[in-house]
Amino acid sequence: MIQKSIPSRRLSWMGLVCTALLLVACAPVSFESKPIESSSNDPSELYSSFFKMGVSQSNFLQPQLEANETQIAFQALLSNGNHITDLKASDLMLMENGKAVPGFQLKSNLQKIDQTVDIVFVVDITGSMEPTIESAKLRLINFINKSRASGRHTRMCLVTFGDYTVKKCDRFYDNNPKDPATEVQVKELISEISKLRALVGINDPGGIDLNENPLGALIDASKSPWQDKAERFAILITDDGFLFAPGNEGGAGRKAPRYQAALDAIANSQMKVFAATPSYPGYNRKFGALPGVVEASMGEWFNFAGLINGTITLDTILNRILDRVQSQYLVQYKIEETGGFDPTLPLDKRTIQVLLKDGRTATIVIQSLQSNLPNGRQAYPKTFKIGSDRAVLRSSVRTFVNGVKSDSAIMNEAGEIEFPSPPAAGSKIEAFYEYEELTDSVLLAPIVLNNDGSVSESNLIVMFNDQVASSDDYEIVKTLEGFLSIRVSERALSKDDRYGIRSNGGLEVRILNRMLAKL
Repeated sequence: MIQKSIPSRRLSWMGLVCTALLLVACAPVSFESKPIESSSNDPSELYSSFFKMGVSQSNFLQPQLEANETQIAFQALLSNGNHITDLKASDLMLMENGKAVPGFQLKSNLQKIDQTVDIVFVVDITGSMEPTIESAKLRLINFINKSRASGRHTRMCLVTFGDYTVKKCDRFYDNNPKDPATEVQVKELISEISKLRALVGINDPGGIDLNENPLGALIDASKSPWQDKAERFAILITDDGFLFAPGNEGGAGRKAPRYQAALDAIANSQMKVFAATPSYPGYNRKFGALPGVVEASMGEWFNFAGLINGTITLDTILNRILDRVQSQYLVQYKIEETGGFDPTLPLDKRTIQVLLKDGRTATIVIQSLQSNLPNGRQAYPKTFKIGSDRAVLRSSVRTFVNGVKSDSAIMNEAGEIEFPSPPAAGSKIEAFYEYEELTDSVLLAPIVLNNDGSVSESNLIVMFNDQVASSDDYEIVKTLEGFLSIRVSERALSKDDRYGIRSNGGLEVRILNRMLAKL
């Protein structure tokens, strides 16, 4: 069956609100789509869709430890602020710990740098963000879909916070347009966002104080499982100021971070903070004598009020991130002992400079400095942690090395894929698995009905796998635009599996008009 599409209209923003507790099923939304009619032969049927059981995937790459591969991303700016776009390797001198580095490679955006972009959404989910949760989620899903359509390889993750971090980034969802297999991870990310809502009342992580703890959330985001050499960005969204120690601990208490600790974490992770916040010290301007997090990370600031009035969107921020990546130069080289360099040194013990020569003048702005071995040489691993805080069905785990199924790999008690001996350097390791809980296993997407006035909430019949769903197993709410959104509750996906979801391989949801239904 085909859902009736939502008419195109502009969404207003009051905030982005998320939670990991409530499941919201939604059909994929395209704001450019034209209305189409349901193909159902049943005149009472308003909607029908089948949400499958998901098989998740985690990918790992056994590193090459023989060489310390280093990458520097930089821009060259003239005094008028324009970028230099015609640099050649012969225009540059690369220095490490006072020695000239020979044989480096230079790439520019004109050569179509193929670089992965890692993005962590760091989102305030306190009660003040609650009024526009449904519209916010649709915007975020549209953002994810558009990033795939742009052709840029992105990996995305979600961090939520109030006075403390509610959800940390334990894995990135791969969104590679060149790899159709990653589409399942995109759907899983959309499903995760669909399950989020604001926490209010006694569950509100913001407590009674107005300020929240985005600094703590940024510190947690800095510890995300970033990909080697990926461009790293954090998109911070909050409608208030931040807690800090000493002097403004608020509901975070002894866990309130020091401002300098947040700057150190951002610097060590080399992530750039793109912040949609109010204009407060520490965000877009100095915090005492220290720079704001945007300046310190070489990111960009957007006024949160712009999200409210629609003058900026998440698309605006995404375009700025892509523009940042596309205007860069990349210097790449390998450190070898034969050149008098030490590949075992950690990155913070290596002083690296990019200099112009032959009389050229410009300001070199190094935006990231990364190594595949940031802590120096280490042993090849033989265990690989599945990046999920949800229980995995151990009997479902299947592991492949370079496309060949491995019968020797097991999932140990720590939730790791474990090999008897380390896979060979450069091996591609893939783990496929299911989650134990139904609430984690069913790949949901938003269910939104066009409320054209012909159907009221009282006239809707909700069917789960050909059974009339109990009213305790779903909710019907209205979005700001007047659409009806049907939320599948946790109770419907409980362990007793009252609707036979596992045996049916998923959850079929049908929405009927009670006035026309023959039940």
